[in-house]
Amino acid sequence: MRSRFGLRAGLTGLYVEAVDGGARVAFLLAAADRAAALLPGFRLVVAGDGELREAAERHGAHVVCVAGAAGDDDKALLGAVADVLLAPGAVGALAADSFALRTPLVITERAGTGPGFGCLEDGRNAVVAPDDPDAYGAAVAELLTRPRRLACLRRACRAEAQRYTVEGRTARAAYGVEGLVHGIP
Repeated sequence: MRSRFGLRAGLTGLYVEAVDGGARVAFLLAAADRAAALLPGFRLVVAGDGELREAAERHGAHVVCVAGAAGDDDKALLGAVADVLLAPGAVGALAADSFALRTPLVITERAGTGPGFGCLEDGRNAVVAPDDPDAYGAAVAELLTRPRRLACLRRACRAEAQRYTVEGRTARAAYGVEGLVHGIP
């Protein structure tokens, strides 16, 4: 995968398009440019289709690599070569993917209002950056230049993967529905 896209360890970000297609495309590409300007060799792998894929392809291959639509197996392969996951919009299920892949998320302050955000903690298992493409890109570059900090975030993601399993999420959802049905707070 690294040779296919010309990726180097320690310099790779990954963006996986959400099911709802909620990519902030212009923000994402501007942030990737900023990260690459601060960290020569940085590449962003974009897994998605439609508007995102078209914009990434137009953007050029010097910073952005287009992987196309990604299923679970593809996500696992892409996650194995990524150092960080980028999520400038809603987090959703990507938080659980981050834990499963042992790859920390860089999110924006804006993500604090969406689902999936509740299990993320700035500086422990994710990085919360300002909702500005330049500042966000700088946060990505800064994290990638601090291997000890990145290793700590990866360890926390590994620990969270044990906690946020599919079975556990299903049980919590069932408990919530049961509470709604029976009026339990």
